[in-house]
Formats: sequence, structure tokens, C-alpha cells
Amino acid sequence: MQLRPYQREAVDAIYHHLRSRDDNPVAVLPTGGGKTPLISTICRDAVQQWDGRVLVLAHVRELLQQAVDKLHAIAPDLWNRVGVYSSGLKSRDTDHDIIVAGIQSVYRRAHELGPFDLVIVDEAHMIPADGEGMYRQFLADAAVVNPHVRVIGLTATPYRLKTGEICGPAPDHILNHVCYEVGVRELIAQGYLSPLRTKAGSARADTGGLHVRGGEFVAGEAEDLMDDDALVEGACAEIAEETRGRAATLIFAAGVRHGQHIQSVLRDRHGIECGFVSGETP
Repeated sequence: MQLRPYQREAVDAIYHHLRSRDDNPVAVLPTGGGKTPLISTICRDAVQQWDGRVLVLAHVRELLQQAVDKLHAIAPDLWNRVGVYSSGLKSRDTDHDIIVAGIQSVYRRAHELGPFDLVIVDEAHMIPADGEGMYRQFLADAAVVNPHVRVIGLTATPYRLKTGEICGPAPDHILNHVCYEVGVRELIAQGYLSPLRTKAGSARADTGGLHVRGGEFVAGEAEDLMDDDALVEGACAEIAEETRGRAATLIFAAGVRHGQHIQSVLRDRHGIECGFVSGETP
């Protein structure tokens, strides 16, 4: 599998940073920009060219499986050198050159996993700004096992809403410098991401009476306003018309009750199969 030009630039920027500085880099790519091929390429190069050992950390099982699948696609000759440590994937490999691991499974097991030359953190904004936390605990222990370990962060959002930028000077910050960044607009212009097209609906809600708290409309008031029979039925009719022929459609609602209302109207009035997902969905 060949990297896209901007992905190759990101990999080269990471390597330049590792060679020229002694701190930890971050590469910023938008969602859909393809961070997993970068991870796989770095793992392959570290093992095949530099005789290194790499740990890939993520916080959800789907990202772990995606990384393993992409590694096998990009470097099929490394399949027997890739291990997985994840309770969710029912695997606890510890002695491979490349380990793909869930942070929840390994944050207390740095000594058990042994020394790594590189630790790659997918969704690196998940590393807490301060305090303990699973990422901070593991990375501190990994630096005890190998004081020369380097950390590479990959993210689409190099900041946290509460504490700001994820990069800063050591030792307070684990990630120190954004070495590469490409944005959504650039990738749309280059044809790698789909262009966005907007269309306002004809069914409008008057939000003039809503109160604002913390910069947001009060959630309960917003849901009461949007969960109006005429509004929901009008919006669903437009959705059904505008998305005819589409493979899939994602609809955001103002709340659980509003979302279930939308689901029932699309299903019962328009004969459209419609699922519903909320925070309570297993």
C-alpha cells in the first residue's frame, strides 16, 4: 500500500523531528485523513530498518483492530512480529517487536511488556494535561524501562477544550511540538476528502426564546422546542427526499426523546429503516 503524498510528508516530518530534536512530536491529520497508514509505516520502518521495537497505544478496541489490519496490509512480511495486548480482543501478547495495545489493559504493565524504542499514541489528545491518568502512568513507567523511549502523537485535534494545546515544554508535557499539520480544507482541495455542501431546511424553529448556559442552549429547552410534531414531520419529509439514493444518512437530534421521534416518523411515515443510538446504547 502506497502512502498519499501528504501522508509521506507527515512520516518524513516525524522522522526529521526524531533525528533533530530530543523531545516528542505530534502529527495532526483530520478525521478521514488516514492516520493508521502512518502508524503502520512507522512500525514497519522501525522494525525493518532500525531493528527497533514499537508500541501502538489506543483507547478503543476498534482503533486497535484497525491498526493490526493495516499493519498486515502494508507489511505482510511482519505478520508474525505483530502482537496484540487487549482484554477486549482477548489477546495478551508481550514479546513481539510490534505490540498494539489498549491503554486500559496495559497502563500498569509497562515492566511486563519490556522496553520500547517508540510509543505511538493514536488520538493523542486523550493524554491528560496533568495529574496521573492511564497514559501518563504508563509512559512514565515506560521511560523507567527505557529512558531513551520516544513518544509520537497522532491526532485530529491538537488541543483540549479545558486546558488548551496538547503540546508544551517538557517535563510538564509529554508531547512537545507539532511537527506536521494538514487541514480539512487542504485535503478537500486535493481531492482526498469529500467537499461539504450545505442546505438549510424549510422547516424552521424559532430559537429566540431559548436560554443560554455555558455558551450553549439549555439542552432541555432546545429539545422541547425541536420535538414539535410539525417540525419533526416537516424535517423528516425533507430528509427522505434529499437523501433518496444515498447509501447512508446520519441525523443528529436535540435529545433522546427527539431522536426517537425522528426514528418513528422516518420508519412509520416514510418506510425508511432507521436505527437509534444514544449514550445508553450498549
